[in-house]
Amino acid sequence: MKADIKKVAQSGGVLKVKIRLSNKAGRAQHYISDVRATRYDPATRTLTLCMSDEGREVVPGAIAKLPVFRFVDPNSDAEFELEIPDRIVKLKRNIPDGGLAFETHQLSDAESINVEVAWADVPYYPDTRQKSDDSRMPAARWEQHKARAFKKLKLGAG
Repeated sequence: MKADIKKVAQSGGVLKVKIRLSNKAGRAQHYISDVRATRYDPATRTLTLCMSDEGREVVPGAIAKLPVFRFVDPNSDAEFELEIPDRIVKLKRNIPDGGLAFETHQLSDAESINVEVAWADVPYYPDTRQKSDDSRMPAARWEQHKARAFKKLKLGAG
């Protein structure tokens, strides 16, 4: 499966990202259709939207929401639009004396965007054979591949 970022626009405090997935295979391909992690690197002004559970940790006692799964029919394309807030707020690291501080990043400052879409050639089903030493999220165990797309941005110009 191939991913392509068709359009990125800012509107009313939201970034709208239109993505096209192309499936040239002779069978349906299944993918995660919601953003599971948003990362912004202020040094490179790169925004990364991860539609994957790879690398996410299972927190004991916490509720782990499964992602939304969709599919692309054989030999066809699917387009969808993600809407994400145009800023992220996260805890600052290395604050002395146990202090607490936040940092805000305006995603409209991004100069480039990466999108990673996890997919597999089989639908997602909970794996009842899970091994107790496997600490990955359930969808991360399902993922077979990632489709990646990159686009240079000029927000406001689309």
